[in-house]
Amino acid sequence: MKVLKFAVIFLVICTLAARPAESEDKKEKVYELKEIVVTATEVPDYVQDVVSKDEVSRPAISGSVLDSLGSQAGVQLQRGSAAGTESSKLRIRGFGETRLRILKDGMSIQRDGSYGNGPVDWSMFSAEHVDHIEIHRGAGPAKFGNTFGGVVNIVTKKPSEQPQTRISGAYGTFNTWDTQISHTWKAGPAGWAISASHFETDGYLRNNFTDRDNFSANVFFEFPLEVEFSAGMSYSDSETGNPVYNRPDSPYYDSGEPDADERELGGPGISARLLQGVLAWGDESLAEDENISFNASLTKGFDSGYARLDFLLWNQDRKEVYYDAADSGKKIYERETEAEDNNWSLRGEAAFDLSRHRVEVGGETRHYGWGDQTVNYMDESYFNASVNFFAFIREGFKGEPECLTYHALYAQDTWKIHPRADLEFGLRQEWYEADSIDPEAFGYEWPAEETSVSENNLDPRFALTFRPWDTGAFTARAGIVHRYPSSPEYFWWYLNKGMNFFNEDFRPEEAKQYELTYQQSFSDVMMAEIRGYYYDVEDYISSTSVPKIGSVYYNISEVEIKGMEIELSANLSSDMRIWTNFTWQEGDKSGDPWDTDNNLTHELADLPETMFNMGADYVYGEKFSAHLSLNYTDSREHFKGAELVTLDSYTLVNCSASYRFWESKGNSWELLFAAENILDEDYEEEEGYPMAGTTVMGGLRAIF
Repeated sequence: MKVLKFAVIFLVICTLAARPAESEDKKEKVYELKEIVVTATEVPDYVQDVVSKDEVSRPAISGSVLDSLGSQAGVQLQRGSAAGTESSKLRIRGFGETRLRILKDGMSIQRDGSYGNGPVDWSMFSAEHVDHIEIHRGAGPAKFGNTFGGVVNIVTKKPSEQPQTRISGAYGTFNTWDTQISHTWKAGPAGWAISASHFETDGYLRNNFTDRDNFSANVFFEFPLEVEFSAGMSYSDSETGNPVYNRPDSPYYDSGEPDADERELGGPGISARLLQGVLAWGDESLAEDENISFNASLTKGFDSGYARLDFLLWNQDRKEVYYDAADSGKKIYERETEAEDNNWSLRGEAAFDLSRHRVEVGGETRHYGWGDQTVNYMDESYFNASVNFFAFIREGFKGEPECLTYHALYAQDTWKIHPRADLEFGLRQEWYEADSIDPEAFGYEWPAEETSVSENNLDPRFALTFRPWDTGAFTARAGIVHRYPSSPEYFWWYLNKGMNFFNEDFRPEEAKQYELTYQQSFSDVMMAEIRGYYYDVEDYISSTSVPKIGSVYYNISEVEIKGMEIELSANLSSDMRIWTNFTWQEGDKSGDPWDTDNNLTHELADLPETMFNMGADYVYGEKFSAHLSLNYTDSREHFKGAELVTLDSYTLVNCSASYRFWESKGNSWELLFAAENILDEDYEEEEGYPMAGTTVMGGLRAIF
């Protein structure tokens, strides 16, 4: 809360100091601002969909911008809770976040993911900090590496020609509060975009509360010779409750809370070492996270192009505290982790228009690993005898902060070979190094032999776009993509290598991807797009949890994923737009050393065969807007340990609206409202964790 209070005071001071006197000049500048906003939302040609600022800023019980992606074709959300982002995951075309590229302003923000943190920290994004979100499905141009499913680029706000401050507050189900404030202004050659937010909720599941503060700031400076420098930081500080096992077979069952499994929000898990296992910890058990990242960029414009250099540094510190299930005031375990320890990346790119060619070159380097884990407190009476063999339970881990490196160079040429045809060809060279791991990092004696992984690959990308008529276009795309092991994948494979568990070798994934797209517009009234795709993935990396061993990562010999996405939208009038999209997908596998009995009959787990979304957007001038959507997800088969279970299909109906009830001299007030799961559907996105029924939020937004 201290961070939020400081941010609010700072933003208010900036706003008051920045307010200019009313004049005719101001009216002219407001007109110029509208032009800048339009051009700011222009996106690269390869981007297929854009989630607008209005969609991102709709109130949501989760408090996450991730929810704004849920109606997009090919997108599947896997949330283990109605509120908070700790267990939320994004999938596109069946590929999870380790196989996507999640960017902020073009810079990859995938974290190391060690100690159970996951590859993306969605809590870092306040809706007021985001201008729009760009989505590209598939491997795409050569500038994108280490991705199969696609690219999600979160574009943050840029300075506005006139100072603008936005303040919003919303309250809803589960005692949820979401308060946000932002300020942007460009004064001469300098500008800034600053935002802060506070989100808190009791949550839907037992002991799944969230209390989070965010602060983000970016400053921009324009210099002569078309040079621009920008720098910024993002900070979040949160407390999230560890969901408690709450089923009738528990002696601590609370019938007033939803039946659900437990979830440890940190890693490595301790439940297998506790006398009562998952029943050992109870209410008030939590994880505290402090995330901070710093970014800087330098851009030089030219008559025919630009050159840009980006740098990103990120850290995460986590504290986990477990309390007794029978006595929430009695602490049984506490540890602290440097989950992300000065991980950094550097990226450079340049693009030039040369006659009928658009030439792009660039590269990146990424250095990452994990930090130390220290046990601050342990009540040994709650632990079984296995702790005598596992030093990490008593003492923690030694970190490996620079264990992995990734380097890449790419070159790409988009050639307008004909007024109706473009040819794109690119090459991407990648190098991946994973060093040997210090035996002290394992936390116990293990017959792990010293080893390392070194890979380099040259990946070609090809695309041809043909426009047989002015309103239609065909695009054929093909390419090879590699995906390299993350730190958790590499660590656990390394640890179990000495056991010869499953396969001794560990190889990066290689995917051959083919895609065909057809786009058709009908005047300004209707748009249609259909995409068919096929992936042939060798050495697909999968994992399971083995009792008394832990996580085990291994290669599946071959995985094939194919599918189709259809999108339609129509403007019924200047005020009303309707839209729909349909996804069909199928995954087959062979050579799975875990599913040797072929329980999944060669299919992939957690992959719905069909998904369907439809909705309507209504806008009446700048006074009123409303949004209604329906989202359908097919049933999925899922492994619960070694048991195969089926997650039922579900249909969600959501709506939101805003009404500007007062406006004067550039200042305005708006009413906000949102309702989710209006049909009160009983469903799960993650096995064992039911989602909430009907939820509502309402609030106010002021713009001045």
